[in-house]
Amino acid sequence: MLAYDIATSFDMDQLRRRASEWGNLRETEPVIIELAKNKYMVVFDYGSVVFFNTDSSEAQSLMERLKEFAQRANRQVYTDDFTLYVGGGPGVASSDQLTVSKFFLDAVKLVAIVLSRSVALSYYEDLIDRSLAKLEETVDTVAREGRFVGKRRSLIKQVGLANAIQHELAYNLALLDDPDVVWERGEEMQKLYQNLSVQFSIQRRAQIINRKLSIISNSTSFIIEQLQYRTANVLELAIIFLFIVDLIIFLIEISSR
Repeated sequence: MLAYDIATSFDMDQLRRRASEWGNLRETEPVIIELAKNKYMVVFDYGSVVFFNTDSSEAQSLMERLKEFAQRANRQVYTDDFTLYVGGGPGVASSDQLTVSKFFLDAVKLVAIVLSRSVALSYYEDLIDRSLAKLEETVDTVAREGRFVGKRRSLIKQVGLANAIQHELAYNLALLDDPDVVWERGEEMQKLYQNLSVQFSIQRRAQIINRKLSIISNSTSFIIEQLQYRTANVLELAIIFLFIVDLIIFLIEISSR
């Protein structure tokens, strides 16, 4: 299996309508298209896609076609791979493979969900780390020098980026809840999901992301407060300056009488 995170989201309605161009539409949420026998493409609305029994060159070709449906494509494509073996209980064989008793559509769906979440988390982990680094640099400069370095516009853009990440994650991290398919197929699916979640450390990584978001939130609040304070000081100085100018003009008028 190959998983990619390539966009913020996909136009799922359009993709469903045109699914026949790819193959047989097997599921609509997420979109599961059977490209050929036991060969699947699973597309998620949060910008991830998972391929089963597809080599990397074919996956790249399919993703080129998917770009038509992508909304806000990522600057960098995030990827992961995994091997699913058929013919045994749902136990983890190694760090990058898993065994299931048989290959059926619900197993495809569940494995794709977990793998797509993992690769989507990779995107957010990178984005948050870069945003956090910028914010920490700004806060550290204030702590050392007592002033902001850089243009006001640049500082506001940092705040805006952090807030955008928070809003986006507020929606996408809700997708980390247990999928319905886990409870619809009994003990095997529950065991499979448990093994996959542990294998990809989904919950732990989500907790780390939330902790970093908390740091970002505190940093951005601090920056906003400091910007407002600095603006207020500038306004106060401007008022004082105008008052002095007005006073000088008044004195000049009096002395000239």
